[in-house]
Amino acid sequence: MKKDLENLDFKFWSWFPSGIKDPKRINYFLNQRSKLLDREIIKKFEDFNLQEDFSLFAIGGYGNKEIFPSSDIDISILQINSKIKDYSNLEKFVASLWDFGLKVGHSVRTEQDIKKIVTSDIKEFTSYLSLRPLSTNKKSLEIIHRIFEKKEKLFSNNKFFIKKKIEQENRYLSFDSTEFNLEPDLKESPGSLRDFQTAAWILDHCFKIKSHSDITNSNIFNTYEFKQLVDAHNFIKLLRYAINLIQTNSRNRLSFNSQIELAKKANIKASKAKQPVEKLMQLYYSNAEKLSIFNETIFDLYEEKNLLRVKRDFGEFFIKNNRIGLKNEDLKNNKHLIFKIFIKLGQRKDITNIDTRTSKILKENILLIDKDFKNDINFSKQFLEILRSPYNLSSILRKMKRLGIIQAYIKEFEEVIGQMQFDLFHVYTVDEHTFKVVRNMRQMKINHIDEGFEIETELINRLPKIEILYLAGLFHDLGKGKGGNHSEIGAKTSYKFAKKIGMSMHDSELVSWLVLNHLEMSSISQRKDIYDPSTIKDFASLCGNIERLNYLYLLTINDIRATNPTIWNGWKHELLRSLFFNTRSRLNKEPELSFKKIAQDRIKSIVKDLGHGDKNIISDLWKNINENYFGRFSSSQLEWQAQSITKVKADDDVIELRQNFESLLEIFIKVKNMNGLFLRLVEIFDSLGVEIIDADIATTKDQKIALNTFIASFKYKSKKLTQNDIKDLLSKIHAIFDGTKIIKRMVHDKNGNSHFKNPTKITESVDEENRRNIITIETINSSGLLVKIAEIFKNYEASIHSAKITTLGEKVEDTFFIEDLRTNLISRNKMQSIKKALSEII
Repeated sequence: MKKDLENLDFKFWSWFPSGIKDPKRINYFLNQRSKLLDREIIKKFEDFNLQEDFSLFAIGGYGNKEIFPSSDIDISILQINSKIKDYSNLEKFVASLWDFGLKVGHSVRTEQDIKKIVTSDIKEFTSYLSLRPLSTNKKSLEIIHRIFEKKEKLFSNNKFFIKKKIEQENRYLSFDSTEFNLEPDLKESPGSLRDFQTAAWILDHCFKIKSHSDITNSNIFNTYEFKQLVDAHNFIKLLRYAINLIQTNSRNRLSFNSQIELAKKANIKASKAKQPVEKLMQLYYSNAEKLSIFNETIFDLYEEKNLLRVKRDFGEFFIKNNRIGLKNEDLKNNKHLIFKIFIKLGQRKDITNIDTRTSKILKENILLIDKDFKNDINFSKQFLEILRSPYNLSSILRKMKRLGIIQAYIKEFEEVIGQMQFDLFHVYTVDEHTFKVVRNMRQMKINHIDEGFEIETELINRLPKIEILYLAGLFHDLGKGKGGNHSEIGAKTSYKFAKKIGMSMHDSELVSWLVLNHLEMSSISQRKDIYDPSTIKDFASLCGNIERLNYLYLLTINDIRATNPTIWNGWKHELLRSLFFNTRSRLNKEPELSFKKIAQDRIKSIVKDLGHGDKNIISDLWKNINENYFGRFSSSQLEWQAQSITKVKADDDVIELRQNFESLLEIFIKVKNMNGLFLRLVEIFDSLGVEIIDADIATTKDQKIALNTFIASFKYKSKKLTQNDIKDLLSKIHAIFDGTKIIKRMVHDKNGNSHFKNPTKITESVDEENRRNIITIETINSSGLLVKIAEIFKNYEASIHSAKITTLGEKVEDTFFIEDLRTNLISRNKMQSIKKALSEII
């Protein structure tokens, strides 16, 4: 059989490029695989003479003849001889299957066992829905017929439906409720094969629709729609079969490496704007969405027919429980209803969906959104009214996309549907990320958001026109996938669209400006010294006024929070908020406090509460520190530092650790200054799993004392650390720094993210005013990267003044402010040598 399987897989790869275009033949390979397994399993079953006392059935995917290369093979063994006591041959049979290399899931049950489990366990019940005889007799078939003759008595329609709905909701939570993740699971993600199978189970059990012909005769889908659905199902099966052959682990997850390999095997050619892998994945997302819509439609249909009762008039519409629908289905002569139904959906909190019949009509009439429709000012006003919806805006936009409406009205949106983002930190497609940005804005406006965003919630509710923010959110990434600067492309298209829908010149220019500059605030907060007056001056000049700053701040926060669940943290929030407030003060022309004044005020405030001896220690130390140090830390941080210093003897090293900025670590270190101190510290942190996010490196004026503050995360715990965790980690840092414990050096492999092409970028600039060099490194994140960088700086006698270590998913953007130990500014030749050395180790 193994040789037969090898020959089958060889045929599969020969057909694969054709299969990408027309995947229906995938069922031949699945059926052939099942036949080969049937033959082997039945032979072994009968070789052990089990057929007199037991019967053998295929269940689950195997029962459906859908066995993929990495599928588990589920079999049910029915015991028909109740008197049998010796199960040794049965045990040998199962062992022989495993010895043969088959991953078998099996159960041995009596008639009563099966009756009991299929009435109590929904998963077991559904696995038996696809039961298929392998080696049986008349008696066993009669038993199975008795058990499943009236399935609705085992699970009523309503009970079955509700159980499946809960099961699906729980499954969706594992995948952030979207089919648009960049590395989807082809079996379990939303839009996966499980979505199709779940809908098929509901059709079978609740609607008594079992075959393809039954579905076409049911009028749920027209012939064209159903063909698209079948093709989509076959396409996802094709990809799952393929990745099962090339992946040894993560069996059904379509990893980045697998995506690239499959694109090559499919002979997909690159275009000017898209790589082959992007074309492949755009096909995947398009087909996954069809399966998702099929699943959603079947769930909605059942609810409407069985769980929703009351139907009420609502002007030109009707409401049935939480669904709204059209009373007049003639959209050709009533085009205003296309947008009006979404306006109504956004005006009532209790209406959350559109009924399936109306959804079908809207989809079938998509061509009514033509050039005349787009240029009609009345429909433009309706679209703006949708953007001002007090309820359900994110759901409305998603529904409009599902039905093809938003992409018909905004042609640029159609071009980014399923557009993957190979930028190392977005984990969603462009369209999914866009919806999440708008959802975040909406949740912020209604204060349905985590603690800590009170200022932003107040700010968003004071915006004069919320639709400007939503429109900027919709357009900010629509320039992607066009082979140019997406911010510039998006700025032009958003301006044209805003003007077309009747927005004023001022509002159109504001939307365009926001799209053009949507990355600026994030970039400045992560790469520049936001406490430097020149940084604030330049950013204030870019914004020009408070209105632009307010909108840009809210766009930036909600954009970052929608890229990747792991990227946002309290420190990023702190940096953005500080940049916002400092810039707002400058734009408001508030008196600017000098570093000297800030230092005086903060020192005075903290020192006055200290005892006499502690007061002298802190005063003497802080007089020896440059004044700008006190502008980089809040009063509470300086107070904590002072408490840490006064807890030990005056000349003792200080290493303190606390949890701050939500679940991050703040580490304060005061030690004797020495060459290579930064390297030593990052080696210690690296050995303990402490990942640096931000570093502030300071030395006293006499260069004798170093005061270093690090913001970090602890990679072995994603949630908040307990006090015991903090004490344990702090003691380990002390022990290694003091030399009582040896650093456990980490093995740093060459980074394996080969799916990203040449992502490393090293840039340099000069801060003439402060006589420092600035070097920024953009590359793939890898363990030990910071240690390697610190070693280079030490080798070239480059002192690190401060560092911003920004991790964006798999990507890092590290900015270092460095200076020569003797001459401050590093020479041009030396900087070139440093850059060359860095490029060799990254």
